[in-house]
Amino acid sequence: MKTTAVSTRLPEDLALRLDEVCDAMGFKKNRLIEIALREKLEDLLDAQDLNEAVSEETGFTGLDEARASLLGGD
Repeated sequence: MKTTAVSTRLPEDLALRLDEVCDAMGFKKNRLIEIALREKLEDLLDAQDLNEAVSEETGFTGLDEARASLLGGD
């Protein structure tokens, strides 16, 4: 699989926890970050799909849209 480098800054407490978990579980940092990122992205996409499905099925109106409609600001 082709890879690319990504750089980010983490809060110190999160970086320390990452080190601790990697040491305790025998993971390399890059592998644990990849696993976590893949899972989080999948969760976010699933939530977006669910929101779209609910909206389409129920005609759900978001809070901002409902407020605008009630206040006559279509």
